[in-house]
Amino acid sequence: MSDLKKMSMSELIARYNAVAASKGIAPVTEFKNLAAARTAVQHLEEGKIMPETTATTEGQEVAATDNSKYSSTGKRGPNQGVGEFAKNLIREGKTNAEVLAAVKERFEGAKTTMGCIAYYRAAVKNPNMGKKGGKSAEQLRAEAAEAIAKAEALEKAAAEKAAAEAQATAEPA
Repeated sequence: MSDLKKMSMSELIARYNAVAASKGIAPVTEFKNLAAARTAVQHLEEGKIMPETTATTEGQEVAATDNSKYSSTGKRGPNQGVGEFAKNLIREGKTNAEVLAAVKERFEGAKTTMGCIAYYRAAVKNPNMGKKGGKSAEQLRAEAAEAIAKAEALEKAAAEKAAAEAQATAEPA
């Protein structure tokens, strides 16, 4: 392993492909990172043909190394993390304490706090919270109409003031 740490990515890919060719495994063109490349080469050389590798072959992704600590799809479903789970419970009418307890039960090791739940509750009330330009077209039109009305009112007030001042200066003469 020590000589693997000294190798560059291209050297690791070449070494992997050399060993892979002798074992009938498809060659790769890239790895996610150096650590993944080193692990894949080491496992291949030791005869541990992993069910997954973090490599890409000729533009196609090959199964990745065991990244289960990073992958949460099995734990949460296709698109539901802690936030979406908590928001669904909030929509069902649960209290913050109930939501936090359910999150801790469902997602072991989650570092969710009462503050997080409060944020999710606010996000349910305002879905555009925290998003850049999160206002809808209707909201933007309403704000624009309000700004135009204020501008017109200011123009009218300025014109009336100027007319009054002009009349005041013209009367004494």
